[in-house]
Amino acid sequence: MAVAALAAALAAGGAFAQAASTGRDAFLKEQAVAEMQRVSAQVDILSSNQEELAERLRKAESAKAEIESLRAEVAALKGTIAELRREMQSVRGEIVQDLSKKIASMQPPAQPRTAPKAPSRPAYSGPVYEYTVQQGDTLSLIAKAFGSTVQKIKELNGMKSDALRIGQKINVPKE
Repeated sequence: MAVAALAAALAAGGAFAQAASTGRDAFLKEQAVAEMQRVSAQVDILSSNQEELAERLRKAESAKAEIESLRAEVAALKGTIAELRREMQSVRGEIVQDLSKKIASMQPPAQPRTAPKAPSRPAYSGPVYEYTVQQGDTLSLIAKAFGSTVQKIKELNGMKSDALRIGQKINVPKE
């Protein structure tokens, strides 16, 4: 009986080992399938990323081509502008020459020039103050301060207008 029991035990152990081996194979198959699914998902993601990058690259290359086209257009326009400026200068020169000739033909012959008359000095010959114009000064303020008139100061200094400059030296009659 011991032999029969031993044979039965061996047969059961062999069946157990075969069952264990079959379970391990099934587990390994499941692991392999799961790994293949994970790798397949990664391949799908990478494929999608590759397609997006390829599209972005096509757009960038298209933009680059458009930029190069625009640069060529800008260069052509610069050349056209330079040519138009040269033509404009040439035409301007011709116009100036033509107008100069027309103006010269319209003017009477030149008369000899006489030397300009020296400004006459004022009739006032009395004592004067020499005053340096300060910021905010006007002829009327200066005249009032020295007891004179705007007209007398203008005549004494040969002034045609009331305009003064800061730092200008003018003579004011002592009255």
